[in-house]
Amino acid sequence: MKMINLLFKNGLKWYVFLRGNKMNETLKIIRERRSCRFFKNDPISENDLKEILDAGIWAPTGMNKQDRHFTVIRDKAILDRMNNLARAHTPEPVRSRLVERNNGKPDISIHYFAPALIILSGGETSCAIAAENICIAAQSLGIGSCMLGLISILFENDKTLAPDLKIPGDMEPHLGVALGYASREMPAPERLSGKVTYL
Repeated sequence: MKMINLLFKNGLKWYVFLRGNKMNETLKIIRERRSCRFFKNDPISENDLKEILDAGIWAPTGMNKQDRHFTVIRDKAILDRMNNLARAHTPEPVRSRLVERNNGKPDISIHYFAPALIILSGGETSCAIAAENICIAAQSLGIGSCMLGLISILFENDKTLAPDLKIPGDMEPHLGVALGYASREMPAPERLSGKVTYL
């Protein structure tokens, strides 16, 4: 594999890698993926959702413990319950930030009104790695995603939520991933320099 060119897109420098005459598709998808906070109402197909979940299931875990659990939520009543908890318990300045990201509307949605939400429970590191796999897999299928770190606030303030969602008692909810088709293009934020040290 060799680097042969610099590609400029959205103000970012992309290193384009070729294997033969083919761009490395995995690296391209990683660079294209953005956190999406504006979703269409269109549901994700069962096949695409399965592929995305498989990517999370195949994520590595320490000592192969596979210490994470995935809860897929598409039921509107459940999503509404979670949003009501978010409205009641989200502290400032996070609340104001959520309102800002919702075009100033006070109708806070913990999942940005995405049609699907995956909650990851278990080992914190294992959940984070699986969430990244889920986001990259979604991007490869043309589906937007957004990692949600505020999910844990909901479970801290409603101890009945985890059992109601059938989350195993030995698995603590850590992260959420909102999934759906993007309703607008998300700009690429500039990447900060000086974040790598070679020794």
